[in-house]
Amino acid sequence: MRLIKMRPRSTSIYTKMIIAFIIATLPIYLLAAFLYNWSTTIIKKDITDSAQIQSTNYMKDLDNEIKRLAMMQNQLFNNDFLEELVNTSDTVHGYRKIELILNIRAQLLTVKNSNDDISDVRIYLPTMKSEISAVTGYGELNPDIITPDKLTSNYQLRANNGLLLMDAYPEYRVVNGMPDLIVEIELAPDVLKKTMVSSIQRDYTGAIQLRLNGEPLFDETINEGQKDWFKTGSENKTGEVTLHGQKFLLIHAKSTEFDIMLDHYIRKDLIFEKVNQIVKWTVVFFILTVLVIALYLIYINRTIRRPLVKIVRAFRHLEEGNFEMNIQHDKNDEFQYIYGRFNEMLENLKSLIEQVYKQEILIKSAELKQLQSQINPHFLYNCLFSVIRMIKLERTEQSVHFMEHLAHYFQFITRNARDTVRIEDEIAHARNYSVLQLARFSDRISVEFSDVPDDIRGVEVPRLILQPLVENAFLHGLEDKLEDGLFRVSVTSWNDRIVIDVEDNGDNGELEVAKMNLLLEASDEGPEVTAILNVHRRLKFKYGETSGLAVSRSELGGVKVSMTIQREVSLDEPNAHR
Repeated sequence: MRLIKMRPRSTSIYTKMIIAFIIATLPIYLLAAFLYNWSTTIIKKDITDSAQIQSTNYMKDLDNEIKRLAMMQNQLFNNDFLEELVNTSDTVHGYRKIELILNIRAQLLTVKNSNDDISDVRIYLPTMKSEISAVTGYGELNPDIITPDKLTSNYQLRANNGLLLMDAYPEYRVVNGMPDLIVEIELAPDVLKKTMVSSIQRDYTGAIQLRLNGEPLFDETINEGQKDWFKTGSENKTGEVTLHGQKFLLIHAKSTEFDIMLDHYIRKDLIFEKVNQIVKWTVVFFILTVLVIALYLIYINRTIRRPLVKIVRAFRHLEEGNFEMNIQHDKNDEFQYIYGRFNEMLENLKSLIEQVYKQEILIKSAELKQLQSQINPHFLYNCLFSVIRMIKLERTEQSVHFMEHLAHYFQFITRNARDTVRIEDEIAHARNYSVLQLARFSDRISVEFSDVPDDIRGVEVPRLILQPLVENAFLHGLEDKLEDGLFRVSVTSWNDRIVIDVEDNGDNGELEVAKMNLLLEASDEGPEVTAILNVHRRLKFKYGETSGLAVSRSELGGVKVSMTIQREVSLDEPNAHR
């Protein structure tokens, strides 16, 4: 029994589960990556904007403070004591000069104490070669401190040895390119730096630098080892910079009134420290998720995929015709039930196939028995009449030979131990049966049998497949032949086929061919099954649809019945393609 083989699926359920899981989880990880990029961009923008506002506000406050100090300088220009001292420098002496100097110094102390950013206030009097300081008092002027090349305008900010100095003088008091009165305010660098740090510095600050005319005034770095990184200044723009392989966000602010620049370096690693912690935990979560998924897939593989593969393989073996198997499942789950039902189905299928096969065997055996019963009485009567006739004609020796042939005949057809015989014996039986038939036809018919090829002599074939063909030839082909009747049986072997041709030279060949073909094509399963149709069906049942009987006109002029037996031939068998 041949089962229809199903085409295997190109993709397994297990693979589809993995693909579906990846499709389901991939958007989550893509969304997480998008949220990470979006959050880092937002954090960067917020911190940058906040730092920019802080730096801008600080520069505005610094501008306002410098403007207020400039106003104090202007007020000193109009001081009566200073005017009197400068205008009467050649005539004032003694007590009055001392009194004027003390009053001026007192005014300078008032200006100094008015603002913590001021470390000293000085008045330079080049024509008198003297100076008055709020801290040191009256003294001789060092000519190198104030020179025309240092005074580029009547009001200026300049750096000198890390100090921020504010120099101012009235334009109308310039004599020979040099003013006779200069007011200088020295700003305290420590106080300015402290104010700058308290206003600007945050947890993510890497460095702060204040520059005047492009030259650094002072800076503050969190890591002292990085102090040299910022001494060269930076470009006057806000953005991302890399110093010695470390990335910073540079916030740049500029004074609107003076050439003062503020650079705030923000460490990117500190900005995203919390975000990076979240990312680290996300990576840990991702790794744990992958591990859990891997364990889950291993579990699914063991509990679902392997049992499925096992039962699929069992079905494939079943499709190939292998019924001798039994699949087992140790766990008490749905697969155990499926395996049990599969084994039960297999046993039922084997039982049904065996029943059908036995039924077919019994049917064919019954048909064979029926054929034997049809042959024996009719043929026995003819043989007995032939023997009686020979005895009456006193043909003793001929009757003895005839009885020997008859004995061999009945010995063959009554041997029920086996349903198959060697083809050599089946041919010999057909020849013996022909000899018995010739007793009825005297010398009107001659019989020819070819030799059986050596390579097929031992091939087993069903019993009594040739006798019905021989009988049909004698009864329907040669019965009415008065002379020159010819009956021929030839055996040939072609590759995987055995062909036995039974021919006669009867007169009604064309009519008989039509009748026999109509008989072979009949599908009637009733009790009236002819011997030839029985042989045809037995051959098809045993050897397949390519075997059976074929009827055609013989070259002799009568009917030719070709019996084809399909068989398996080994490539190593001699004469396999004879």
